[in-house]
Amino acid sequence: MTGVWFPLAATALAAALTWWCCIRPMVRNRACHSAPGPGLKEELHAAREELRRLRGDTTPPTAPTDRPESLNR
Repeated sequence: MTGVWFPLAATALAAALTWWCCIRPMVRNRACHSAPGPGLKEELHAAREELRRLRGDTTPPTAPTDRPESLNR
């Protein structure tokens, strides 16, 4: 019975630390990390605009083929 107390105490300590450091901040609508800065928001906006532009610039293939495309490896 004595050998059971240490693993139980370690498990309880791990659960308490998990609650205190991770779950409690999320319950309070806070994150464990800081909010993204304005520079990151601008980069994300630019990347989304570029992706939208690239998707709009796609053209269908000129001649359909009977065989599947092959990748150069």
